[in-house]
Amino acid sequence: MHAFAQVSEPEPELSRRVQSTLSRYGLGDGVTTVVHPHRNWNAEWESTVQPVAAGPFIVAPSWVDVDAHGAILLRIDPKMSFGTGHHPSTRLALQLLADCLRNGDRVLDAGTGTGVLAIASVKLGAALALGFDIDPTVYENFDENARRNGVEDRVDFVRGTIADVREDGFDLVVANISRNVLLETLPDVKRKVRVGGRIILAGLLTADRDIMCETAGRMGMLVHSEASEGDWWACAIEKRGPDDLG
Repeated sequence: MHAFAQVSEPEPELSRRVQSTLSRYGLGDGVTTVVHPHRNWNAEWESTVQPVAAGPFIVAPSWVDVDAHGAILLRIDPKMSFGTGHHPSTRLALQLLADCLRNGDRVLDAGTGTGVLAIASVKLGAALALGFDIDPTVYENFDENARRNGVEDRVDFVRGTIADVREDGFDLVVANISRNVLLETLPDVKRKVRVGGRIILAGLLTADRDIMCETAGRMGMLVHSEASEGDWWACAIEKRGPDDLG
């Protein structure tokens, strides 16, 4: 068994305390400790992060020099939030976003994380984008990334679930979450979209395709575009009728 801890006491005292604790639980003896010199693990991680191409975008952290070559550059520093472009589900959502978004759209980003999809929306021409997330650590990261991309006047954040979003009538909703959460919240998502509006669903596996298409169909929504990468799948659906269908 291996355990890691940040400690300030001398190594012999640490070994004695760990051994004493293990012995009380009958776990035997033979504790070996190794002291690792301090390293800036965050800096080392940052040095490995590379720009990622996704649709018409290049997603890159602020500390990396990038020649976008005509692509739309998204500066996203992740911290503890999801959405750096390094996961296929984010890349698929960005790809479909570029296909579906129309100039002047009002966009809702469900489970916004870093805010990458909300930020990408306004960079594509959305009039505004509203992101929401239940994670209390997200807001600061969302706000920083919005300012980093110069779109803070066109994006906003709601701390909570979709039930905490007062606005409705969105032209486009993008939700990069997971299958179970999407299935549970899709009726609420549909109610936030105007008739004729679109919903992008990502965070799904190719094995989820049938159930998501069937669910959308039962709710009176049409799947009109799809994208996949490896085992990951995403789709865009259109709201064709009123909310009494689900």
